[in-house]
Amino acid sequence: MAVAVFAAAVAPRPPAPRVAEAPATAMTAPGDTDHLAVNNVVYQGWKMFEVYCTRCHGEDAVGSSFAPALRKSVGPSGTIDHKAFFLTVTNGRPGKGMPTWGNTLSPEQKEDVWNYLRALAVGGLGNGRPHLKPGASRDSTVLPPKVGQDTTWPGPTS
Repeated sequence: MAVAVFAAAVAPRPPAPRVAEAPATAMTAPGDTDHLAVNNVVYQGWKMFEVYCTRCHGEDAVGSSFAPALRKSVGPSGTIDHKAFFLTVTNGRPGKGMPTWGNTLSPEQKEDVWNYLRALAVGGLGNGRPHLKPGASRDSTVLPPKVGQDTTWPGPTS
């Protein structure tokens, strides 16, 4: 009997199942645990954020010692709605160190960044480098009908 107990103790064990980092939300299908799979709008927003915003606002928009955590600012308890975001990115806040991105970023690119931040704040996007969902459309962003008026993230689209 001791041999059987010893054999069971040293037998290889199957790997433990992966635990999801966060519950499934609007960004993922039920049962989907890939919290970095996004549509093209959010992916393009992440790319723009990495180029223009990360150095001040930090990786994954968590903020820094001199720039706010945008994922909180645009979240449900935040103070920045779509219109304020768009105006701030376009005109900057020179007195606070925020540069003017004016025509450097197109309206579509600003919209993509907004959608990326909203996905982080309320859409279930996890920290890290996102990637396109399988079969996600690679079409360009289409601005919503009431630019500057919405305050909720519309959810993912392919």
